Amino acid sequence: MMYSIIGRLEHVFDQKQVNKETGEEVQRHKIQLVGRVPLPDGSDGTRLELVTLNVDDPAPYKALVGSDIRVPFGFFAPSKGTVVQFVPKGSRPQKVSSGA
Repeated sequence: MMYSIIGRLEHVFDQKQVNKETGEEVQRHKIQLVGRVPLPDGSDGTRLELVTLNVDDPAPYKALVGSDIRVPFGFFAPSKGTVVQFVPKGSRPQKVSSGA
């Protein structure tokens, strides 16, 4: 099953992380999207939520900062209580109208 997420692209950045097993320093590329999430009470209201996603190539995102975009995404739980969200390798953002 493929999931996609729509939101306003707010930020593109790099973050250095250290591999705990090897001690190797790795650069991760990340994007941050702000999107509307329906309220769980079933009302017509929404709340804003910031989502940070790993991407393999930040270049296609940089020109879209401030735009509403759609990207496929996946997630997994490497350990209890931890969920990692990511954009699959090779995926590219799609600009959408602000009403989407």
